[in-house]
Amino acid sequence: MSRRKKTAPASAPDVAREPAPPDHANESAGIPARRILIDVLLLAAVFGAAVGIAELAGAANLGVSFGIGQIAFAIALTVLLTRG
Repeated sequence: MSRRKKTAPASAPDVAREPAPPDHANESAGIPARRILIDVLLLAAVFGAAVGIAELAGAANLGVSFGIGQIAFAIALTVLLTRG
């Protein structure tokens, strides 16, 4: 005897299948993804704002401004990681 699944004959009418019940795990999975996106955008904004402020304050060159931006980025990242 074969162990393969038996399929319905071709002449059998198609039976409408009920849709699968909604998966509630996917709904809660969107919240952490949104939170991560907000955190990344916040870090980018902090870096950009710090670079811009350093440039306006008269930094010697763009490299110095990027250094100030990195320090601000590190401080913001530390705050985001430790907030729990």
